[in-house]
Amino acid sequence: MKRKTVAALLTVVMCASLLAGCGSDSGSTSGNSGEKEASSGSETTTLPEADEDGKIDGLMYAEGLPIVDEGAYEFSIMCDDSSESGEFVMLDIFKEQTNVDIDLRIFPNETATERLNLDLNSGDYADVIGGWILSDSMILTYGVNQGVFIPLEDYFEEYCPNISAILDLPGVREQMTAPDGHIYTIPYACGDTSVGYSPYINGRWLENVGMEMPTTTEEFEEVLQAFKDQDANGNGDATDEIPFSADPNNKHIEAMTGWFGLPMDKNGVGIKDEQVVYAGVSDTYREFLSWFNSLYEKGLIDLELFTQDSSTWEGKGNKDLYGVSIAYGSSEFSGIAQSSEKSEFDVMPVLNTDNGGIWLRDTEGFSVYRTQAVITDNAEHPEIICRWFDNAFALENGIGCNRGPVGVIVNKEDDGYHVIDTSTLSEEDQEKYSWSNLWPQSLPKYLPADFEFVEENPVYDEKAAMEEIYEPNLTKSVVPTFWIDLDKIDTYSDISTAITDYFKQQQAMFVCGELDVDNDSDWQSYVDGLYSLGLEDWLEIRGVETIAE
Repeated sequence: MKRKTVAALLTVVMCASLLAGCGSDSGSTSGNSGEKEASSGSETTTLPEADEDGKIDGLMYAEGLPIVDEGAYEFSIMCDDSSESGEFVMLDIFKEQTNVDIDLRIFPNETATERLNLDLNSGDYADVIGGWILSDSMILTYGVNQGVFIPLEDYFEEYCPNISAILDLPGVREQMTAPDGHIYTIPYACGDTSVGYSPYINGRWLENVGMEMPTTTEEFEEVLQAFKDQDANGNGDATDEIPFSADPNNKHIEAMTGWFGLPMDKNGVGIKDEQVVYAGVSDTYREFLSWFNSLYEKGLIDLELFTQDSSTWEGKGNKDLYGVSIAYGSSEFSGIAQSSEKSEFDVMPVLNTDNGGIWLRDTEGFSVYRTQAVITDNAEHPEIICRWFDNAFALENGIGCNRGPVGVIVNKEDDGYHVIDTSTLSEEDQEKYSWSNLWPQSLPKYLPADFEFVEENPVYDEKAAMEEIYEPNLTKSVVPTFWIDLDKIDTYSDISTAITDYFKQQQAMFVCGELDVDNDSDWQSYVDGLYSLGLEDWLEIRGVETIAE
């Protein structure tokens, strides 16, 4: 099928969580003779019918597997991923199922965005771009304005029963559909936790220094000081402890502003008195920065907090150097594999709850990511790519991407899908079938939100424990998603990039003491800088009416 030409119009969907996968394996469209007309917003695209061999354009089978004959088609995917090997079990399985070859180009998150910008500027970009490197602004710019990212809804309707079933879940299609009526991305929707990133504290270190779990920022500072001074890790060296660090790609240190009463996200937008406000110039944020800078000056914060990459962060954690770190889960940095027992790391609770301390709620339990994978105008046969993702979203393939291949790590029995005890596998197979080596986890995958495995050796659910601890002290609402008006796309794209980059840069300078947050001149210069970059216009476009003082 020839590449669908559709006018450059709008963007993809952004929401709050992760997608899981669709359990619908049935329902393809079989073709007769002739052609069908499919509506794309205000335009009509002609989709060819299958020929007598059941193929579209003599290449793609309209339904069933394989999708193409062996060696007939290859497409490229660029995404960010932390995999060292670049090899993924499920990609090999999908090759066997579909006969489609994949040219996978993965880059560490720290360098992927720069590489993507270079590729987009040169025109030498992949057929599919995916992962956490995409943003609403990029989709507006390269999808709506330039037509580099193409609309996909016609392909979904014609060839993708699993994706269509996901779109028909309550609220998903609405979030995925741009204001111009187009859908520009592969859906990624799933049940999600109320809080993604939070601090985890080493309980063994607490015992070693004879202290209890902190409940206030003052107690927290005392704990960090004890970690620094008292050989908390017990290795005989009282100088190697790093009391506090954070995931380099998801620091979320501004979330700790909630301990001072005004929780905020990484863009400076927060919730106060159940109203959405901009908190990035507030006295509360300044108070937090002043306190956090004092911790940095005392040597209680990782000196590489703003400069290290993921492998460095993980490497230091694996050496038992961290007392506290913000992360999605403690196993991401501790080197302690998940097991049926709680690890030595504990969820650190919201602090200062008796004095207004609160944490920002990330989701209401379900999320739709609308910027996880796009198909570009370099793709010669986007219909094949859509069918390939649709196959990935079939139930047992979703199981494979999330836990491991059916018949190897997961066994289907009368009462459900049983997960084996992977500790019984060889070390080589444990590594091979580890979560990070199943599937590029920055790309969309799918399992129904209510799907449950039968665990033969269930692991301790650290996220459930976190949610139980945090729920009483979360905001009642979340920061809502939003769409940009079509006539403001260019304005928003330029302003958003400038403001978010400036906000992160200034935050690092205040924390590290390159700027003095307690100096009125330095603080006012930072505030003036935000306004000069178009803060008020940026907030107006986002629908945020209040700037917290």
